[in-house]
Amino acid sequence: MKKKVLIMAGYYLPSVKGGGPIQSIKNIVDNLSDRFDFYIVAADRDLGDSKPFENIEVDKWVQVGKANVYYTDISILNWQKTKMIIDCSQCKVMYLNSFFDYKFTIVPLVLYKLNKVYVNKIIVAPRGQFSPGALGLKSKKKKLFINASKLFGLYKNLLWHATADSEKEHIQKIFGEEINIIVANNLTANYSDLTYDKNLEKSEGELRIVFVSRIHPKKNLKQAIQLLQKINGTVILNIYGPIEDSEYWDDCKREIALLPSNVKVVYQGIVNHEEIIIVFKNHHVFLLPTLGENFGHVISEAFIGGCPVIISDQTPWRGLEEAQVGWDIELNCKQKFIDSIQECVDLNNEEFKKLSKNAFLYGKKRSNRIEDLENTLILFE
Repeated sequence: MKKKVLIMAGYYLPSVKGGGPIQSIKNIVDNLSDRFDFYIVAADRDLGDSKPFENIEVDKWVQVGKANVYYTDISILNWQKTKMIIDCSQCKVMYLNSFFDYKFTIVPLVLYKLNKVYVNKIIVAPRGQFSPGALGLKSKKKKLFINASKLFGLYKNLLWHATADSEKEHIQKIFGEEINIIVANNLTANYSDLTYDKNLEKSEGELRIVFVSRIHPKKNLKQAIQLLQKINGTVILNIYGPIEDSEYWDDCKREIALLPSNVKVVYQGIVNHEEIIIVFKNHHVFLLPTLGENFGHVISEAFIGGCPVIISDQTPWRGLEEAQVGWDIELNCKQKFIDSIQECVDLNNEEFKKLSKNAFLYGKKRSNRIEDLENTLILFE
C-alpha cells in the first residue's frame, strides 16, 4: 500500500495566479505518484477572484490528474473544518506549502501542537519566503510573527524542505543550524524527449524580451522596465502575469510612459501554463531581476523555450554567463543588467541561435536529475 501524503497547498490547478508553488506541487505529484498517494487541499477559486472555478466539485475529494483534491472556500475554512479535512484524509505525512500562510500552515500546525490532529511527519516548505528580498517586504510584520513562532515553538521538531543550498542557509539563519532540513531541488516536467525546435529569427539591433511572473514588488518588474531606458535598438517587452498588486502596477505603468520611442512595452495578460513554452519560443530573452526565488520554475521553462535569461543573483540558477546560457547579476549592478541586455540586442542571428540552443540544452540537462528525485523521495519517506 502506498503512503498517503496530505499537501496543504493553498492554490492548485486550475489556478494560474498562485505562481510557481502550484507547478512545484504538480511536478511532485506527476513524478512520485507511483510511490505515494497525494491528497491536496486548495482554494475553490484563483488568487484574488471572487467567484469559484467553473465545473469543479467543492467540499469533497475529487480526482485531479494523479492526485485527490479537496477544493473549498477559504473564507469559511475554520479550525473545525480544517481538522475534519485532515482527519478524513487519513494521511500520516502533512506537507505545508508556505511558512506564513495562516489557514494552510499556521492553523494545521497549531492543531497538531494541541494534539487535535495526528500525523507522523510534518514538512514545511517556505518557498523562498526567507530570502533577503522576500523578508524585506512587509518586514516588521514578518519579523514579529517569526519571533512569536520561535517563542511558542510552533515550528519545532518538524522537517524543513529547502529547494537549494542557498534556501537552506536562509532557513538556518533564522531557526539555527541544528534544525532538521533536507535540500531537494524542485522537480520539473519531463523534458527528456524534447528536441530544440525554436524558429525565431534574430536581427542585429532588435530584441524581443519577455517578462513572465506575477506583477508584484518581489518580482521587480519596475526595475526591469527602468533598465530599458538606456538601451539602443528596437526593443519589445511583453509582460505576462496576473496583476497581484495594482498600486505597484500603476508605478510600473508610470515607468513605461517614460521610456524612449525605440522601446515598446505591452501587457499581454495571464498566460495558461500549457502555453508558456510557446511564449518563450516567440521571444529572444527572458528578463527577471527578481528579489528572490527558491527555485524559479519559469526560469527552467525559459531555458526549455530556448530563451537565454537575464536574472538577478537571488535564485539558485548561478554561473549562467560561464555556461553561456544567460546572466545572473547582483541586483545593485544595474549597469551590468543594461550591458547584458544591450549585448543581446546586438547579437546577429547566428550568435543568437548558438546562445538559444545552449539555453535549451542546459535546461534539459538540469531537469529532473536523479539526485533531485531521490532527495524528494527521502523527504516523504
